[in-house]
Amino acid sequence: MQYPHGRILVFCKAPLPGQVKTRLAEAIGQEAATTIHVHLACHCLRVAVNAQLAPVTLFCAPDVDHEFFQACRKEWGVCLQSQHGRDLGERMQHAVEESLQQSSPVLVIGTDCPAITADYLRTAMVFASKGDTVIGPAEDGGYVLLAMKEPRSELFTDIDWGTSQVYAQTLARISGKVNKLDDLWDVDRLVDVRRLREDADQLGLDDGFQVCLQALDIG
Repeated sequence: MQYPHGRILVFCKAPLPGQVKTRLAEAIGQEAATTIHVHLACHCLRVAVNAQLAPVTLFCAPDVDHEFFQACRKEWGVCLQSQHGRDLGERMQHAVEESLQQSSPVLVIGTDCPAITADYLRTAMVFASKGDTVIGPAEDGGYVLLAMKEPRSELFTDIDWGTSQVYAQTLARISGKVNKLDDLWDVDRLVDVRRLREDADQLGLDDGFQVCLQALDIG
């Protein structure tokens, strides 16, 4: 590993129908949306682990008990931790501050962005290891990655989570040197699934994920 003292934190919800990919479920149904959630999570974990940059911890919601998380631990050798907090900001802040007690830098991603690559993660780790705060903007106004070497509690409070203002609000709160990575995209809507299917080979999606996407009746 290039950064054995660093850590990649992957945030993921348990694949419970009706509780994940809710906007997408309105278009393709809860079962299909949940299946896509699982495939996306596996894809992001595979990228993070195979990058061989730093140890990976999967931060699980609501806790680590779901069989999917246990399967991820066995498949990828990741550590499991439960998320704690009333909202996403509190959960991220808790995870980052806890992780920074033993690891530095830390890099936070979710499981909604299929376009994250090993090179993208590596670039973030390089700049974060120098003390920069690193942020990877999302096309929808959020962000797909956040990395830092020291705690930055101000980045997680008074943010309108789940809105198109998240990136701008977070960026405005970053003091010191910031490194902005390329914009990437999340899978939240039907148009994103169509894009995912069209770009499957380029994104390096595995065969199971591609079969799942081809089976969807989405035009």
